[in-house]
Amino acid sequence: MSVAYSQSGKVLIKCSDDEESVIVPEGVTQIKKEAFKDCTSLKEVILPESLKNIGISAFEKCSSLSRIVIPSQVRKICSYTFSGCKNLKEVILPENLHQIGESAFQACVSLEAIRIPDTVENINSYAFCSCDNLHDMQYRNLKIHMQFSDWNEYTYLQRVIQFIIQEDYSMKIITSVKYDLLWQMLFQNPEDEKLKNYIRQYFSKIFLLLLEKDDSVSVQKVLDNYDFITKNNIDKFIRYSIDNQKLQCQLLLMHYKAARNLQKSRNLFL
Repeated sequence: MSVAYSQSGKVLIKCSDDEESVIVPEGVTQIKKEAFKDCTSLKEVILPESLKNIGISAFEKCSSLSRIVIPSQVRKICSYTFSGCKNLKEVILPENLHQIGESAFQACVSLEAIRIPDTVENINSYAFCSCDNLHDMQYRNLKIHMQFSDWNEYTYLQRVIQFIIQEDYSMKIITSVKYDLLWQMLFQNPEDEKLKNYIRQYFSKIFLLLLEKDDSVSVQKVLDNYDFITKNNIDKFIRYSIDNQKLQCQLLLMHYKAARNLQKSRNLFL
C-alpha cells in the first residue's frame, strides 16, 4: 500500500518512501504527523481543498519536493512541517493562515522567496532558520507579533537586519515591518553598536512608528535605556502624539521632558 488512509478516508496516515507523485483525494481533512517524512523520492504532492490540518513533520526531509500549495482551510503550518526540504523552491501559503510553527521551513536551502499572508499573527522560533538563499520575504501590510526564543541564533532575521543596516534594497520588506524588526532586535541586543547607530541615523522616522501604534511599552524602553530623545526632537514627538491622539505616548514624553527639565534646574544649584 503506497499511501495509507484511515477507515473513514478522511485522514492520510502514511506514504511509502518510494512514491514520486501523490494526489491526495478530496474529502481528506488531515495529514498525520510524519506522514511523508523521509519520502526522499517525492517530487510532487497535490493537496485537496478539503484539507484542514497538516501534522508536525508531515513533509520533513522530503528532499526532492520542489513545490507545495497549501489549501485555503489550513490555518497553521506546524513545527518542522517542511524542515529539511532542501529542493523546495516555491511555497504558496493560504490567505487565512494564522501561524507558522517552529522550524517549519528550516534548512529549505533552495527557497528564495515567500509571501506571508496578512492574517499570520505568529512566526515561531527558527521558522526560516538556515534558509540560506531566502532573500525576498514579502509581508505586504502584515502586522506581525514576532515570538522568537533567541534572536541571536535566528539566522534569517539576523540577515534581514544586516540587509537593513547595509541599506541593501534587494530585500523587499515594507517599512513598518522593517522598523518593527529594528526595535525588537535592539531590545534583544541592547549593546549592538551598529544597530544603535543605524537607529540614531533614522531615529525620527523609526520612532514615529511606535507613536503611531501608541506603543507605550516600547516608548518607555527607549526613554529608559537610550539617548535618542533630545531637546531638539522631543517637542516634535509630543506634538505628533497630541495631533494623532496617542495619549499614552504623549503622557510618557511629557513626563520625560518635565523630569529632564527638573534635573537641569537642580544642576544649576549644585
